[in-house]
Amino acid sequence: MVFEDRSIPEDTRRTVNAVLARGRLPQSVMLSGGSQSLRESCGKELCMAALCAEPAEGAQIPCGRCHCCRKVLAGTHPDLVRVGPTGGRKTVSVADVRTQVLEGLYKSPTEAANKVYLFPEADFLSPQIQNALLKSIEEPPADVMFLFLCDQRESLLTTVISRLTEYPLGDTFSAAGRAEDENVTRIAGDIASALAKEDEYGLMLKTAPMAKNRALMARVAAKLTEIVRDALIEHSGARMLSGCDREALLLSMSYDPAALIRVKDAMEQITAGANANANENLLLTRFSSLLAVVMKERK
Repeated sequence: MVFEDRSIPEDTRRTVNAVLARGRLPQSVMLSGGSQSLRESCGKELCMAALCAEPAEGAQIPCGRCHCCRKVLAGTHPDLVRVGPTGGRKTVSVADVRTQVLEGLYKSPTEAANKVYLFPEADFLSPQIQNALLKSIEEPPADVMFLFLCDQRESLLTTVISRLTEYPLGDTFSAAGRAEDENVTRIAGDIASALAKEDEYGLMLKTAPMAKNRALMARVAAKLTEIVRDALIEHSGARMLSGCDREALLLSMSYDPAALIRVKDAMEQITAGANANANENLLLTRFSSLLAVVMKERK
């Protein structure tokens, strides 16, 4: 089961999971709406589904455990191309698309059975770039998936939209929604800092704002997973996504990859518990205790 965030429209969640159960994702997909962090999180799940090394019949896809899924989480999978600007530019150019996408489009994947070209900020793609991609989106090679993440679907050309399978993630966040998103980032960043400093008492204090708020706990756990992902790739030169670069750097300096993966696994347990409506007080205690165990094992 993917797309477990309850803020995502039920129709989208049901449709995506039905598609995965049939074992065939569309090759040109757009995730629209919601917050940037939600789009990134859902995009990551689709990338794992496309590249998962263990798509056994009847098994959950993505498995989240194989080497391909872990590399997607770490941002290091060679068959996941995150299309972005180069040369100090702030936006993607036609030249970027040519070198990062079109020149290697028909080359075989390196490790997985497929390749994914991810456009994380599709809102900013110029009409020239979109037109350059039009034929590839319409008739991609059998082992290629295009994934566009956009805030406003209207920012894309109608000719592009008509060639994409759209999964809406909800309305674009209001000012109140953005404030809530910032609160989630702040809490997760504070927890990451306490973890990096091996401050068990501080860790307990930083988890306190989540008391009796299961939904907030799930979102903070997801954001902390993003920070851990950034910590794992800190030395690779890949782009950080969590918005908590400082905290990710501190974690990378304080913990080895195995310990960071244990943190990620702990947060997945918390997310699963929150989605299963576990007791809020017990879940909050477990949140702190799981991280405290990682902290103590390091010493």
